[in-house]
Amino acid sequence: MSKKDDDHNAVVQDTADPLGQIRDASNASEKSIVSAVLDIQRHAITRNNWIKSLECLYLATGRDSEPTGKRQRLTNGESVASFYTPELLRRTYLDPVSDPERGREYVAVSYTWDFSEEEEEQDSGRNFGGYYVESRKTGELAQPSNVRDVVWGRVLRYAAHVKCNTIWIDRECVDQDNAREKETAIQNMHLVYSLSRRPIALLTHVIQTTEELDLIVSLLFGDLREDMEAAALDLLDKITSDLWWQRAFQEDYRASTRMMLLIPHTSNLEHRKQATRDVSSRPLLGTLPGEICIKSTDFRAFATQFCLLYKQRKPEKEAICNRILTTAGKYNVLLQDNHSPGAYNSISRSMTPTILADISRRGILAESDRLAIAANCCGFTIRLDTTALNKRGRSLSLSMLTLCLLNGEIIENHPQRSRGTLKDSIFTYLMKQSLRSFRPPVDEALTFIKSCRFVDPVLTQTGIQTRGILWRLGKIIRPRPLKHDKYCTLSPLETLATDLEYRKYGSPYTELAANLLAWIQESSATSRRHHRYGGRSPLVHARPFVWRTWMAYEVEAALLEGKCLRLAAVVDPGSPEDYAPYTAIFVGEDVDDWDEGEANAENSKPSYVFTAMRPTKELARFGEIPKHVSLEVELEWPERKREQENQVEQDKKALSQVEGVEEKRSREPGLPKLYIKRWLNGLSFGGSHSQQPVLFPWPAELLATSSKN
Repeated sequence: MSKKDDDHNAVVQDTADPLGQIRDASNASEKSIVSAVLDIQRHAITRNNWIKSLECLYLATGRDSEPTGKRQRLTNGESVASFYTPELLRRTYLDPVSDPERGREYVAVSYTWDFSEEEEEQDSGRNFGGYYVESRKTGELAQPSNVRDVVWGRVLRYAAHVKCNTIWIDRECVDQDNAREKETAIQNMHLVYSLSRRPIALLTHVIQTTEELDLIVSLLFGDLREDMEAAALDLLDKITSDLWWQRAFQEDYRASTRMMLLIPHTSNLEHRKQATRDVSSRPLLGTLPGEICIKSTDFRAFATQFCLLYKQRKPEKEAICNRILTTAGKYNVLLQDNHSPGAYNSISRSMTPTILADISRRGILAESDRLAIAANCCGFTIRLDTTALNKRGRSLSLSMLTLCLLNGEIIENHPQRSRGTLKDSIFTYLMKQSLRSFRPPVDEALTFIKSCRFVDPVLTQTGIQTRGILWRLGKIIRPRPLKHDKYCTLSPLETLATDLEYRKYGSPYTELAANLLAWIQESSATSRRHHRYGGRSPLVHARPFVWRTWMAYEVEAALLEGKCLRLAAVVDPGSPEDYAPYTAIFVGEDVDDWDEGEANAENSKPSYVFTAMRPTKELARFGEIPKHVSLEVELEWPERKREQENQVEQDKKALSQVEGVEEKRSREPGLPKLYIKRWLNGLSFGGSHSQQPVLFPWPAELLATSSKN
């Protein structure tokens, strides 16, 4: 059942409830999901950049007179004693945004505030008082740290090992008595870990035997024998049952490939660990005494691949495998369309619904913090005012839905492609209803899909309003696969441009040919130097995210593979009947895409594509991601009858009296309505054409009102 916190001043935790039940729980009659979403939209805010001055700590080199060694009382009420002179940690400040060279050289620590079972069993695991922290207020004495001594010991040993003396740890580097600072820190926590060059996670499950150590090595090498698999599953279950996995989601996700897991081991394993090397004779498990150091991405990737295959062979172990996958799954493995060995594993869906579901399973004290964590992990710029949502007791489920839509997440809205229902929970609904036809042209599929979002969407009573360019699909081209000719001086794109200009496909398409040639000459990634086969780009690690470059790769791959291509021309919403020259080319899924007879039929409905873009150079905020959209759509033009013109003029006059851009946009009359058919990659040259407002109508179920009286 839905529930609020005891003080009735919190969002409603209803993420397990069906959306229909959440809608019906509203006191308002005739209320739909959309009505509730529009109400939550009023609390949208823009994230502030808190991290310009990042408070960190470092170990004082000389003995300071501040620590007394006397019994002290901590802020949590515990009394501690120190029988030796404690260490002093002083404060310093970094600017990781403006000073990337020095400002990002800090150890960002992820650990659990609560004791683990392993620490409970050891007296030393509960000790405080061995480390004092400099006061923020001038003239006040240093106080014992609220971080456990065992945590500080591990962190400082790692910092010394990697020769990085600056440390960020949330309990001491965020003022826990300042509510405003804590809220701002939560909204920007992703930057702390994503900008740190040395993020670490402190796990507490201790590796005690050579068998366990060898299992980890075999897992990382991918050479587990069948007789070792059951023990490997048991070890993975123990490691991922560590308390850290239950709460530290955004730290691990946002630190990406830099997050280092520190897993303690007993001293008798030190020599064996140090002697374990990879194929390049580098230490496989690190050289830090007492700790196994594994990159989190490597651990999760191997664990995910193992569990996916193991549960197929051993169905009776599926529950354990699923528990591990839920806790430590690697998205670029889990979200693959095909998990069969040897198959090409494409990804065609967004990871956002999976991220939201994973966050819901983490132990987080304040339910509304899940919204900030979700925004941090998904790269959302638009946030929700959690203070206002808590005060009004808004639905957490509908707040998450609103957060996704405000940041441009694309959901299916075509009546024939509606999969989600109001019987689904928010996570199930998003899993079903999110667009599942993405076609990433690069190896980093999830990075590509993460940027596939509407630009500046505004939620209205009738749908999602955004801006972009409409294209009318026209000429269908089915080229023969180009063969690599070492004597040919033209790249595939140059060959296409030449064929377009010299009537190989009927009429001369000179404008598109000229655009292609001009772009090839201007681009630093001239395709003649970067031949590729099989549809995968070899440049994903060498070049920045450049949308047009990636789309050029896709067109080039289509030419090499013989896929169907289709030319397109810009549509002027003011004069949709007018025809412009072709200035875009879109790529079908295979050679048989699009029915040529149907496309050329006299009474056939035109096919359209909607594109939109906010490139990196136009991003206004640090950490904001570029956005790109390319969708094949069905288009419903607004009626343009004479008797409606007077009403349109009256609406325009009313608009001039409304304050706020969003209000104006949300009431703009006569917008084209677009219904998504699929994602469609293509190379387009919009030129001087400005992006026009369009409307993506809501899925019908979100507009359905309650049946109660």
